[in-house]
Amino acid sequence: MLLISRRLWVNYKNTRLTKHLSGNLFKRVLKLSFIMILLIIINSVSMIFFEKMSPGDAVWLSLTTMTTVGYGDFSPSTFMGRATTTIFMYGLAISVLTMLISEIIEWRIFTALKKKQGLWEWKDMLDHIQIINTPKIDAERYLLRLIKEMKSTPQLSDLPIQLLTRKYPDGLPASLESLKVLHRTGEAEDGSILSTIGIASAKYIVILARDYSDSISDSVTFDILSRVLEINPNTTVVVEAILDENRNRFLKMGASAVLRPVRAYPQIVVRSLTNIGSERLLENLFESHGDSIHCVDCEFNGITWKDAVIKCIDNNLGTPIGYFSKGELFSQPDFNVECNGDSLAIIVKENVGVTGDMVTRALALPND
Repeated sequence: MLLISRRLWVNYKNTRLTKHLSGNLFKRVLKLSFIMILLIIINSVSMIFFEKMSPGDAVWLSLTTMTTVGYGDFSPSTFMGRATTTIFMYGLAISVLTMLISEIIEWRIFTALKKKQGLWEWKDMLDHIQIINTPKIDAERYLLRLIKEMKSTPQLSDLPIQLLTRKYPDGLPASLESLKVLHRTGEAEDGSILSTIGIASAKYIVILARDYSDSISDSVTFDILSRVLEINPNTTVVVEAILDENRNRFLKMGASAVLRPVRAYPQIVVRSLTNIGSERLLENLFESHGDSIHCVDCEFNGITWKDAVIKCIDNNLGTPIGYFSKGELFSQPDFNVECNGDSLAIIVKENVGVTGDMVTRALALPND
């Protein structure tokens, strides 16, 4: 007898703890709702029959009794009316209503926990930004800067952002949660999970290198990229490549843009999403054998920005992109604004020497 009782108790506990995993919440709620409505009908008919109430008053009495509000404006006075109310309302309906509310509350707690742990499937995702993988080192700081930059970019600011990573199985850090970032726990190498994160409806996809110090990350990225493009070949996919020789492989496969992992500047990733090709120009400025920005000391006054740009280009000095005045930077001012500065920022070609005297003489030349 004790063994049977223990088995029944264990089965009850297991059923209670795992009932939400069955996905039959709708059926349970529907069943309880049907029972509750049936009890209201039975009690209301009894009030009409035994207490001679109108249908409206009978239903009102049943509802206020079941919810334990008890306004006292109506109450049964006959023995059968009171007996019916005691059995169907006090004995059954209140319990059913409590069970129904409990089901809903438990389901909300259950879904909140799944969302926090990254186990919830957001089936209504549309035109979102999907970030796959997280950096191995200092992931929170990098993601925080990356996502803040996305949200401050006009073309991306209104789009939902979702992470796919195993980095946070117990929930995102508070700093990322505050940015309203969605979260899925898993690895993109597991092809089954890609179908649950809305890849087919993603507007932008970023595949980060898992470990920028290990070239094997490129092999992982290659596999992920092939899986992503099988699902959505028309989306914008930005990929990080550890080795330069893998850049063309990723581009030939279908990546929209490929860049090196530059953890100090996540802004480059964001620029590549909205302006394909800009990442190559930005990377070029970081290389010693590429174009570079020279800040040349030269005083100038009363010259429009348009004239300053034209004169520098005409004299093969490079392309001005801004100027400094008393330490303040003015980047790409309006062409017709008169500029007064003490230093000029110019993009110059490799091995081209530009001095302050050369720029000063060029700016002093008369207009054509």
